[in-house]
Amino acid sequence: MVTLPTIVAQSSSSASLPDSTIIGVAASFVSAFLVYSARQVWERKKLKRALLTEVGQMTGITDCANQMARLSKRPPGRQLQPDDMPSPDSIPTTVYEASAVNIGLLGGVFRGSELENAVDFYSKVTKYKGVIQRISESENVSEEIPDTVQEDLYDNIGELEETRAEIVSRSKFVEG
Repeated sequence: MVTLPTIVAQSSSSASLPDSTIIGVAASFVSAFLVYSARQVWERKKLKRALLTEVGQMTGITDCANQMARLSKRPPGRQLQPDDMPSPDSIPTTVYEASAVNIGLLGGVFRGSELENAVDFYSKVTKYKGVIQRISESENVSEEIPDTVQEDLYDNIGELEETRAEIVSRSKFVEG
């Protein structure tokens, strides 16, 4: 017959795990963390490379900035016309739109403000791309597109082009 103290002694001695099990579990956690971290670094590099490639292909921003510089009068003295606008397709944003859920990979403690700069740049790009598209498709710009919107495009597309050129030359998202 087994007495109560014997049962308690047996169950408490079998409840502790061997040191090799604890080491194995710890090694599993460390290796899983390392694999996760490596995958995040790889995904960040792929995303950044894809976004920078897309920024390099935004020739429509350059074309629009050059056209605004050639105009003799600024809005509202001269209404912008569909012929003044590049094709909206010459300002691609497909990569950014498709990877918006992963854009946070650009951020982090050691990466400074690259995430904020990328989001700021793309916010301006999508805003002006929309204006360009509206003007391009407009039959009567003066009635359909407010003067303030035209002035904003006219006044700021050159600065956006400068930021785009700097991003391309530095291969990183800069403040714009």
